[in-house]
Amino acid sequence: MRFLTPLAALVLLAAPAAAQNASTAGAIELYPTMQAVGVRLAYTGDANLNATAHIEWRVQGAATWQIGVDMTRITNSRWAGSVLWLDPGTAYDVRAVITDPDGGGATAGTVRTRPEPVATAATRTWWVATDGSDAAAGDATHPLATLQAAANLAQPGEEIRVRPGIYYQTLDTPRAGTAASPITLVADAPGVRVDGSDPAMLQRSDWQSEGGGIYSVPYAGSTLLVCADSLQRLYHQADLTALQSNGNGVAQGFTIAGGRLYAKLEDGSSPNGHVMHVARYQDGFYIQNDDWTVGGFEMRYFGSASGGAAIHVNNASGTWIWGNTTLAIGGKGIWLRGNSNDNLVERNLCVDPRISTWPWAAGKNHDEEIQGISAYSRRGNVIRFNTCRGTFDGIDGGDTATENDGADMDIHDNYVTQVADDALEIELFDGINCRVWHNRVDNVYSGFSISPNYVGPMYVLYNVITNYRRGGFKFSISSTGETWICHNTLASNVSGAGCVHPSGPYSNKHFRNNVMWATGVTTVDDAAGQSGTGCDFDGDLHYANFFVLFRWKGIDYATLAALHSATGFETNGRTGDALFASAVTGDYSLLAGSPAIDAALRMPGINDRFNGAAPDIGAIESGGGPDVIAPA
Repeated sequence: MRFLTPLAALVLLAAPAAAQNASTAGAIELYPTMQAVGVRLAYTGDANLNATAHIEWRVQGAATWQIGVDMTRITNSRWAGSVLWLDPGTAYDVRAVITDPDGGGATAGTVRTRPEPVATAATRTWWVATDGSDAAAGDATHPLATLQAAANLAQPGEEIRVRPGIYYQTLDTPRAGTAASPITLVADAPGVRVDGSDPAMLQRSDWQSEGGGIYSVPYAGSTLLVCADSLQRLYHQADLTALQSNGNGVAQGFTIAGGRLYAKLEDGSSPNGHVMHVARYQDGFYIQNDDWTVGGFEMRYFGSASGGAAIHVNNASGTWIWGNTTLAIGGKGIWLRGNSNDNLVERNLCVDPRISTWPWAAGKNHDEEIQGISAYSRRGNVIRFNTCRGTFDGIDGGDTATENDGADMDIHDNYVTQVADDALEIELFDGINCRVWHNRVDNVYSGFSISPNYVGPMYVLYNVITNYRRGGFKFSISSTGETWICHNTLASNVSGAGCVHPSGPYSNKHFRNNVMWATGVTTVDDAAGQSGTGCDFDGDLHYANFFVLFRWKGIDYATLAALHSATGFETNGRTGDALFASAVTGDYSLLAGSPAIDAALRMPGINDRFNGAAPDIGAIESGGGPDVIAPA
């Protein structure tokens, strides 16, 4: 019998452990949008979890690799991260590199970013007009009367062109286009209104007084939306008693009881003589097939039942929703839902005329808790250059418990103002490679709500968030996902509104290079100690017109030095007034002499493009550098 020496036995015993501790790079997955690529790398080994990983990229075939972001370890033995600031329609080489003291590796791949959409020449045009007939040929001389008739006829590569007028109609897509030959639905000129209200209710003259400024008419239907004279949205009161007593602090409204519709206008006048818009349709355009283009419409008064939207994209991919206006919707303005991927929602205006004027509690958990744009959908969706004003929330994403919910999504260059609650709700269960950048938020209750994300990485970059009444960033619901919050400018003229104001437990939030300006409160107000593990701050510029600068886990810190000594935060942080050019007029660029100029930490893959000796802290590079794209 042959015996092993002690040294040989030790080598054999150590070999399996070493093999498990070393990292082996596996398959790489690359998922593009127009300006970014989501990267996921499978790996084996690294049992001792001492590896790190980062991304490198280059234009395909270029000699030099660019260093990108550090990657985040995610579920099922994978690393994830994003390549940012890319050009549309361009081929790139991307590689993910694992650095491991026990042995690392890398995997590379090639991907082409999505091109900018281009309107394709239609092979045939179907015309719709208010004076048309569905028995007509559908050409320019003999238009159809209804949108649905045209949709039923349109084939891939064809378009439906709608002339100005009011259409009390809806449309459900009956078939898909193709990526090369989409079906196009377009307004021929300004003034095409698709209206969900019931024409029979518009000018009724039989409203009878019930006393106290309340009037009623017989009504056999159900609805979640009533508006008087276009802009006076009425609050949906729970019952007649609530309507009589100005329920939830709203001194107007409507309710349905006993086969009658009761309405109370703001001035107490009779609805007789007013135009009363009562929604009879749940959705305006219901897009359930791939590759449709929809542009140029004014969508009003939809939302007769819960789950409605003016433009509702459900289990459809490759749609392009552009240049539409939604007004007073009893649901969502634009809704991406279900297994919807690679959709583009851009340059739309979503407005509500009343919700933001009502008490916050009147809208929360109520029929009026609506959003301008919602993305409860899957991968690769892009929401950009839109404006949301007056809704309860501006833009939101998430709410379904699947790995790819909201993944590889870009929300950028949007403008959100005058909303009753959160400007952006990035409430994605996993949020892998969700990117939120260059958005402008002003005059809202709360800026960004990240409540929750559970995996990440999520990137929140170069946003300007101002004049919030509660807080700039809100975290809650045990949000544990890795989130990089970098180069944002936060400042509110509302005393007591901090830049970070959590409302529940959260972990793994990384703040870098942000301007945090507050008055009457700390910049970070972790008063109840909601923060968990993995949160950190560095390179931020803090200013608080208050006796305390920073509050963390219920402990007050008057200086960054005291904060750093106790927590290790802000090794490279600064204090001082950012010296905004003109906060009163909304100009948050930096004046010469600002302590934010050339003071940011370098972050490969995030702030590679800058003026001067180093990037500036905050969202706006001094001198109008390439980091900044103005919102629509």
